[in-house]
Amino acid sequence: MLSQNLVKEFAHDHDIYGLDINPGIYQAGSGVNVEVLNLNDASALKAYVEKIAPKALIHTAAYTNVDRAESESDLAFAVNAKVPAELAKICCEFAIPLIHISTDYVFNGTAGPYAEQDPRDPRGTYSESKYAGEMAVLDSSANAAVVRPNVMYGHGVDLKSSFVDWLIGELRQGNAVNIVDDQYNNPTYARRLATVTRDILDKSAWDIWHFGSKEVVSRYTFALKIADTFGLSSELINAISTVDLNQAAPRPMRSGLICDKLENELQFPIMSIGDELALLKEEMNVS
Repeated sequence: MLSQNLVKEFAHDHDIYGLDINPGIYQAGSGVNVEVLNLNDASALKAYVEKIAPKALIHTAAYTNVDRAESESDLAFAVNAKVPAELAKICCEFAIPLIHISTDYVFNGTAGPYAEQDPRDPRGTYSESKYAGEMAVLDSSANAAVVRPNVMYGHGVDLKSSFVDWLIGELRQGNAVNIVDDQYNNPTYARRLATVTRDILDKSAWDIWHFGSKEVVSRYTFALKIADTFGLSSELINAISTVDLNQAAPRPMRSGLICDKLENELQFPIMSIGDELALLKEEMNVS
């Protein structure tokens, strides 16, 4: 999702090179050069970066199945910790700026919303692996920025998981849905996160940055706002508790990200959820 939005943000005035485990939607003639490569192959990764010699590298790949990570910890750490560490090392060697996408899961989620400097306290394998990757980037000597979004949503092609698309589809079919009302975040709109990423690169703002909407709301309230924006019935949305889901991994219950630093230091406006959902509706070309 984020990578597709980054392509939209940069492709009109940059050459885009991407790595993936499969070619994906960017076939020949798309203007995006995608090569299939295992990011855990350190020598191949270094050789590719050296060959391309990019002006900047944006790392969006991650192992994101929070529950499965509990039983696939080696894979989660290989993708979320070892790959960022290797990329930071490569970027250091070739003097390439690095943008690393992290997560609010580096916090324990008991006392949010969180500012960039708040103590990190990851809970669960996914969280710990993302924390390890973030630390590897920050502890390197690379010119790097760590960007933390939370509950990312947006639009794209052939997405494996998109909460907004899923919810709209279910409500349009008249299906009732259960949404937790005890997890709080300020969701991150992927299209604007891509713009934030460009702003950070353009300004060489090597630091930690938080990005989300103005309001911290429950997932249930977010779902109601989606229904309202797209003219769908909110009566089909039922509130449930997280414990009802019996999930394998812990979730940050009181999370959310304070985005004042981004607004104050980079003058990037933080918008309301309603305004960003309106932009998403326009992007999806829904009347």
